[in-house]
Amino acid sequence: MDKDKAKAASAIAKEAFAKKDYVTAVKSYTEAISFDPTDHLLFSNRSACYANLQQYQDALDDANKCVELKPDFARGYGRKGLAEFYLRKHEDAVKTYTQGLKLDPNSEQMKEGLAEAQTAIEEEKMPEAGASPFGSPQEILKKLFADPTTKEYFKDKDFVTKLQLCQTNPQMLFTLMQTDPRFTKVFSVMTGMSMEDFAKASTGMGGEHAGHEHPHEHEEPGHEHPHEHEHEHPHEHPHPHPHAEEPPKPKMDENLTEEQKKEREIKKAAEEEKNKGNESYKVKKMEEALEHYDKAISLLGTEPVYHMNKASVYLEMKKYDECLKSCDEALKIADTLMPKPFDKIAKTYARKANCFAQMEKWPEAFEMYDKSLLEVNDPHVREAKRKCEQIKKDKEEQLYLDPAKAEEHREVGNKYFRDGNFAAAIKEYDEAIKRNPKSAVIYLNRGLSRMKMLDHSKALEDIQKSLELDPNNAKAYAKKGNIHFFLKEYHKAMDAYDKGLKLDPKHEECMEGKFKTMQTIRESAPDEERAQKALADPEIRAILQDPRIIQLFKEIKENPGVQPAALSDPSIAQSVQKLIAAGVLGTK
Repeated sequence: MDKDKAKAASAIAKEAFAKKDYVTAVKSYTEAISFDPTDHLLFSNRSACYANLQQYQDALDDANKCVELKPDFARGYGRKGLAEFYLRKHEDAVKTYTQGLKLDPNSEQMKEGLAEAQTAIEEEKMPEAGASPFGSPQEILKKLFADPTTKEYFKDKDFVTKLQLCQTNPQMLFTLMQTDPRFTKVFSVMTGMSMEDFAKASTGMGGEHAGHEHPHEHEEPGHEHPHEHEHEHPHEHPHPHPHAEEPPKPKMDENLTEEQKKEREIKKAAEEEKNKGNESYKVKKMEEALEHYDKAISLLGTEPVYHMNKASVYLEMKKYDECLKSCDEALKIADTLMPKPFDKIAKTYARKANCFAQMEKWPEAFEMYDKSLLEVNDPHVREAKRKCEQIKKDKEEQLYLDPAKAEEHREVGNKYFRDGNFAAAIKEYDEAIKRNPKSAVIYLNRGLSRMKMLDHSKALEDIQKSLELDPNNAKAYAKKGNIHFFLKEYHKAMDAYDKGLKLDPKHEECMEGKFKTMQTIRESAPDEERAQKALADPEIRAILQDPRIIQLFKEIKENPGVQPAALSDPSIAQSVQKLIAAGVLGTK
């Protein structure tokens, strides 16, 4: 660890960040972390950089490390919630923001983030919003293919892709009109308005519509950060919504044929029924919602969204066969449209997958998720598939439980252990744990086998799990203390032995272990590596940051040879003993 080098690298990162050179900032923060991996703010700042680069998984990893190092750092939860939001892990984001607001109830950013995540969850549950105000996809295509100029545009794949975006988000058309002249012509053909009329109508009448921004703030704290001493400064959202001049809505009635007017009225009536269905869905009036969607379908049977919405209702009602039929009908209609509405097809496959998942038809569910991802690689669908896989795994594990068979495997494992065949014993204990994951004894036995194999990190995990299941086992604390002693974590060893002796004051292994550890601490020479390792322990860091301990060190420095009165406080004396056991303080 080298805090000076970390400070220098952090300063370079800060300068790069101010210039919005996030790639350089990431590199410099990474270098700073290599010199000081215990500083939570370095991880928080690098998370902000990753978020600006739209590398949200990396941003989430750093945010997780930040709150692991400092669980009471509110802004770390803001970082974490933001990354989860953009990874479409909206439920996780809600939990994270809620936790952060407990630490900082006045954080407007986290309040805003929580509201956005909650809204996203509700929107995911809602039926589809509907189609373009310019008409159904087939109506739009009919007009565009009928015009000799726009018909030629379809030879360009880039144009087709942009047109599909307009179908998903009609507002995108007005943005594209400013950058691609072809879409001004498209607008003219779709509305029936001449270019001259459009120019006259739109001159000087546009209005801006700014999207909501959810900025990440970059830490530049004052006294809290050991490396930086300047004020914080906010930075821009990595992808703010564009400001778009929206042309005025033309008076289209004057340029439409009677047939086009009739089609528009039908479309309007169908959309009204669809909107009524959505409102009924919101208040859980499912039968009423179905009636409105059926009316919309009777008016305009070429829109797949109405069938998709019916599928949502049937899924909510747990009428799975009807849900699947509605999805199939939506896919059938979507297959006739040109260009293909890939987003709607993807959502329909995902809805089928959710239906199969609720039916616990796992192969069919995964097949539908994969089909959805082939159409649109949606992170939300990937997350839904992951959760489905976890549910399937949990249910299969639940069905596999059998305490009687677990005991049989444990006994076989014990025999292998006595024979010295520890690898075979571990294999039997593995199977026993699958059959009964609530058995503290099996975890302890596997931990002892791993100790024999010198796999101390996994052995410690097993023994810790055993103690979670049965916290009154002095033998387990003795074994835990032995591992910490081997790893030269003497303060943790002492703590484990003390807990064992509290349960059984005459426990021989705990008494011997504690005596041996105390003797080793007294005889140990200064060990820089052990001290540095101890400084990464949150408990040791907390002790060193305790104002009472800081004052104690000050008194010892000012009056060497005089025992401070503070040491008469049992809690302070215990903290000092832990620092000595950890190797942070010497005894000579």
